[in-house]
Amino acid sequence: MGDGSEKWKSDIEISMILAGPNDLDDAIGKIVRQGGLLEEVMRECVALLGGLSNDVDVLLMGQPWDWMYRMAVRFQQEPVFVTRRCNDKALPAIGEALSAADRVWKKRNLVVHSAWAVCPSLLGGSCDIPASRGGEIVEGEFHVEWSRRGRSSRSVDHRHVWELEELILEFESVRYYLIEGLREFTPDQFR
Repeated sequence: MGDGSEKWKSDIEISMILAGPNDLDDAIGKIVRQGGLLEEVMRECVALLGGLSNDVDVLLMGQPWDWMYRMAVRFQQEPVFVTRRCNDKALPAIGEALSAADRVWKKRNLVVHSAWAVCPSLLGGSCDIPASRGGEIVEGEFHVEWSRRGRSSRSVDHRHVWELEELILEFESVRYYLIEGLREFTPDQFR
């Protein structure tokens, strides 16, 4: 097509990217930071539940989340001999905290591995989502293309910054819950 529509579409796609400091990038950045903090606690969790030395968590750096989660759950369900002097009564709470941590981690992955942008309908493009609601888009609402492994279809949705802020609070709560369980399990070893 030589009618200039390709250039127009390209200009819209470039305009969909947010420039300068903004609430969306701040919230996604906080989620990334919270993920790093939770990973740190998960490494400590694997080390403590596995009866490993306090500094072994450094060796666990770079291990994928799924591996660390599986190891922590296995150690939680089948305590190792070295942890026999620890408080076994804390293990059920740790198991619940591990499940909650895995749920919040999966939400983090959806956020981090998706494309967030200004809705194309605000820039003269088209989007079925606001069209289905009479064209209304509210402050802090963004166009999200979810990246989902193993799916061939494209999934588009609209999400809000306040939802990301709720996820940040959920991360903090889950991390605290896991730390408290580990402190109860090994009060003298948890840093």
